[in-house]
Amino acid sequence: MNTTAATSYRDAKAHYTSPKRRDPVKTMLEEVVTHRVLRDAVDLARRGPDEPLRVVDIGAGTGDGLALLTEPHGDLAPVTDDSRLAYLGVDLDPGMVETARSLHAGRPAEFEVADMRAELPAGDFDLYLSCGVPYSHLPHADTIDVLTGLMRRIVETRDSAVMIVDVLGRYSVEWTPRWPETRWAYNMSFFEGANETVHDQMSFYDRGSLDDALVQAAIGAGARLGAVTFTDRSVLVGRHTATRAFNQAIPPYRTLLNELARGTTDVAPAQLRFTPPAGEVPARVEAFFAAFAERWNGVLAAAELRSPEQAKRLAQALFACEQQSQQGLGVGHSLMATVVVERPAGG
Repeated sequence: MNTTAATSYRDAKAHYTSPKRRDPVKTMLEEVVTHRVLRDAVDLARRGPDEPLRVVDIGAGTGDGLALLTEPHGDLAPVTDDSRLAYLGVDLDPGMVETARSLHAGRPAEFEVADMRAELPAGDFDLYLSCGVPYSHLPHADTIDVLTGLMRRIVETRDSAVMIVDVLGRYSVEWTPRWPETRWAYNMSFFEGANETVHDQMSFYDRGSLDDALVQAAIGAGARLGAVTFTDRSVLVGRHTATRAFNQAIPPYRTLLNELARGTTDVAPAQLRFTPPAGEVPARVEAFFAAFAERWNGVLAAAELRSPEQAKRLAQALFACEQQSQQGLGVGHSLMATVVVERPAGG
């Protein structure tokens, strides 16, 4: 496989439209987690009962955010439907935008080429969405600048809006050797159908550093932060637990969970055991991994794998363990902040 030091999504966009991308971990866990985050964010958005939900999806790619809003995931009903939605997706890559327009033709959605570091297209939005960690492509200072600009736009045009800020988690087990660093060369070798491994400098966050960025942006914008919540996604099953590109010491958790979810019975529970990683981390991160290991390994200890149905039940139990254990600390593949941005009283 050829590699390139420059980011190129010309081939990588094949990944975003490949059926292989939507493996069981994605459809049964990751999309469900994100769906819940979006549902809760929409509940926080203040709008009239007859008004459509107005969304700008920043770094929209091929329109995953639109699907997350309007399709069911697991046993969750769609967050909204086309008749109650006005959606604008923006992305820096013209090829992604062209693909998104083709995939979602005829829907109440527009896609435009735009750089989030510059002025976004005009519009009044209830939800400033991001998924697929677009903010991690920016240096930390640039992310604060972008968030400041978005928050300033909110307080200058309306009383409040909701933002979802999606970034890479600093303390994922996928890259324990890189934990001391907060920005480093990240390769996207998991892309389906790409002829090149896409490399880019990416920024990583824990809860404290992302919270600090939000506070700095609010101060710069003259905004008030209302409710703020954090959600970890893919604690043990991020895509680089399959590639092990940054940490050869971990089991291929994602691959093994996908096999269980498909009903494969030749995966031994012992293969999935989790040992808390060693390293200098905040105390609450260390405590999280210790408690998570006890809970995860307890599920494995009680498992029986004599039939495809039992394998599928174990996968479901481990997916539930991930969802119920997360604390929004930056210990998963990605970390999502849901933020209500408000105009200060008298502003």
